[in-house]
Amino acid sequence: MPHRWWILGSGGHGRLFADAIRAQGDAVVGVLDDSRPADELEAGISVLGPLRLAWDVKTLQCLGGASSPDRIVVAIGNPALRQRWQQVLEAAGSPVGVVVHPSACVSPSAQLDPGCVVLAGAVVNADARLERGALVNSGAVVDHDAICGGYSQLGINAAMAGRSRLGPLASLAAGEVLGCGENRFAELELASGAADLSEGVSCAGSSG
Repeated sequence: MPHRWWILGSGGHGRLFADAIRAQGDAVVGVLDDSRPADELEAGISVLGPLRLAWDVKTLQCLGGASSPDRIVVAIGNPALRQRWQQVLEAAGSPVGVVVHPSACVSPSAQLDPGCVVLAGAVVNADARLERGALVNSGAVVDHDAICGGYSQLGINAAMAGRSRLGPLASLAAGEVLGCGENRFAELELASGAADLSEGVSCAGSSG
């Protein structure tokens, strides 16, 4: 039976995720977005209200009615914001799903955690791991035993060679290659008002 999806975010990522979900044979029945009025249609999908509604599962269910979702995914390109909103969904008990475009090649031995998205033409090879909210863009490659940390992302046609590691919130630009066994970690900076790292960090340059 096809799944019913809601998407958080209706920008470029939202449109790509919607295409992948439909290609899976599922339906996108609603979007939450701060930049569009409720009831407006985005590519034929109803905008149900602002992102903050993700805090309240009961309100979401009332909004959805018969079209309440059994899968939700966060379509926000900024890794730190994607993390924030997925954590909101998980805290509210919402059913965060995994999206894999049917033209992607994902090994049966690969592990994909909730919120991961693998877009058209991407490859995820044997024993690779995509942790929560990781995004593998179109044509990107995650080779054998590589690890994509939580909310990390690979740009279009980027590649991770075998046993490489992309840390939480880290990114590879379009076409960039992480060599065999190499690591890439996000640059972190002190959160506003923090005196040391024990008080909190944020992803540098993640405010956009």
